[in-house]
Parts: sequence; structure tokens; C-alpha cells
Amino acid sequence: MSASPVDLIAELYSSHRGWLQGWLRKKVGCLHQAADIVQDTFVKLLALPQLPVLREPRAYLLVTANHLLINQFHRRKLEEETLRTMAILAEDNCMRSPEEIASTRQLLSQTLLLLVRELDEKPRRAFLMARVDGMSYAEIAAKLDVSESSVKQYLAKVLVHCHARLHAMNAHD
Repeated sequence: MSASPVDLIAELYSSHRGWLQGWLRKKVGCLHQAADIVQDTFVKLLALPQLPVLREPRAYLLVTANHLLINQFHRRKLEEETLRTMAILAEDNCMRSPEEIASTRQLLSQTLLLLVRELDEKPRRAFLMARVDGMSYAEIAAKLDVSESSVKQYLAKVLVHCHARLHAMNAHD
């Protein structure tokens, strides 16, 4: 009788989690971030429709973890770019009248709400809970019945979507 995919992943986890977390900790310099990426790596394996035959499980885990690191790097880069853009807008506000600043903020809020409406339900709800209600990742995860990692991915998806749409709008101007 062969083992179930969940049993195989549990065996992989118990055999390689410590090693993978140590390798990631050296790479990212943070135990907590390394632990999150390890968790995301195994969650990704669990989400596969069929677990591949792993002749070199450590190599497979490294590739999967590296892909997650690359995605995380791109999300952070996008977040930094968005924050820089917001800072530029804030600096521009210093030279405007209070009426112009209020009008710009209202326009940005309305534009953001329109962009967020284009998203799937869970990313939209996660964004509104985080930014409007001020909820933590853990609170949002509990409310949406998803992992904190999923919440982070939803929020990154919202940022990517809004940035892409705003960039496209500016390209047409």
C-alpha cells in the first residue's frame, strides 16, 4: 500500500524542514522570515494536484523556496516603488492649497476604490480590512478563513493590480 500525498509531504517536512529553514535563514538573515518561507514551500506542495516523484527532494525544495523568495523580492520592490510614488504625491501637496490637497485626496480615494472593485472578493476584502479597518494579518486571516501568508499574498496582489492600472492610466496621459 502506497503512502498518501499528505503522508509523503509530512515525511518530507519532518526530514527536511530544519535543513531548509537553516539554509533560508542564512540566505534571508531572519529566522522568522525563513520559517514563513519554509511554511509557504510546504503549503505550495500541499496545493499541487499531484505530488511529483522527488528523486532529489532537497533540490526540489530549494527551487520551490527560491521561487517564493523571488516573488517576495518582486512584491517588496513594487511596494517600495508605490511608497516612493506616494511620497512624491505628498511632497507635491506641500505646494498646493488646502482645497487642492483635499480634492486630490478625494480623487485618489475614489480611484483606489474603483481599482479595488476590479479585484476578486478575498483580495478586496483583505485590503479593505487592512487599510480601512486597521486589522492585523492574523485578524484578517481568521475572518477570511485563510492563512496569514494568503493575506500577505492578497495584499501584494492588490498593490500589483493598483500599480499596474495607475501606470497604464499615466501612460495614456
